[in-house]
Amino acid sequence: MSASHNPKLTLQDFAKLVERLCNPSTTDAAEADDKSEPFQPGTDWHDILEKPIYGRICTNTTSKLAAAPGRKTAFVFGPETLVSEIFMTKSPYEILLHLGFLPEYIHLKACVQKANYWIILFSPKQGPNQVPVLPATWDGLKEFISKCYPEACSSIKNHWTAIQTKPVEYFEEQAGFKFIQAVSDPSKPLYMSYEKFISLPTPQKEWEARCFLYCELRIFELFSGDGVTKNTDGTDGEREYICLNYDKEQLGEGNFVAIPLKIDVPDNVKDKFKSEEK
Repeated sequence: MSASHNPKLTLQDFAKLVERLCNPSTTDAAEADDKSEPFQPGTDWHDILEKPIYGRICTNTTSKLAAAPGRKTAFVFGPETLVSEIFMTKSPYEILLHLGFLPEYIHLKACVQKANYWIILFSPKQGPNQVPVLPATWDGLKEFISKCYPEACSSIKNHWTAIQTKPVEYFEEQAGFKFIQAVSDPSKPLYMSYEKFISLPTPQKEWEARCFLYCELRIFELFSGDGVTKNTDGTDGEREYICLNYDKEQLGEGNFVAIPLKIDVPDNVKDKFKSEEK
């Protein structure tokens, strides 16, 4: 099968392909023996997919992109990642490593907590009144704020230079607490929700603006604003996007698919962290 001789793939078609490649043992024998690539890895996704498809790896939900209480946004990878050699040639464990998951974390979830890994594929609704999936760049972030948090936009822009150039520690010193303490529980007073931020006396302080981005949009310490993830060795990873924390009901059955991933953690990784297993 090739893009030049076949119709473009729908999300459902592509999901079946990803499941076959990532979990060959779950398919029938004929499919499992067929290792031919449906297209050349790295082919422009416009030539392969009927419409943009985005993805996210999850361990605790199959109905929402991110399950954390109060979470309104999510970071996802895009169609160019999905049609690359990652999903065509790598094992699920290798896929997780490439997407920035640390071996210790993978082992913790898969071997200690016995959690299931899933890849969620989705296609957002498109239209003039829809919030688009945007590149995780500073410009993309600014546009996302203007569309999703319009009453906070002008206050955020007042501190935009500091937000882009100063580390999180700079704002935490002003605040007098670690932002990770605030984001850990949305019900606690330190959490800077949208409602709390726009109710503060104006002009809001620098640290209040940065804490809002930390809590509501999950713009953490490693966010670089260049639109790509970072590998553990400091090299660029995959393109990254920011979007609403969609769930299956919002998008509809045909636009949201959860595919189980069977993670085979290598023996050397198990041996390294086996003291954590119970």
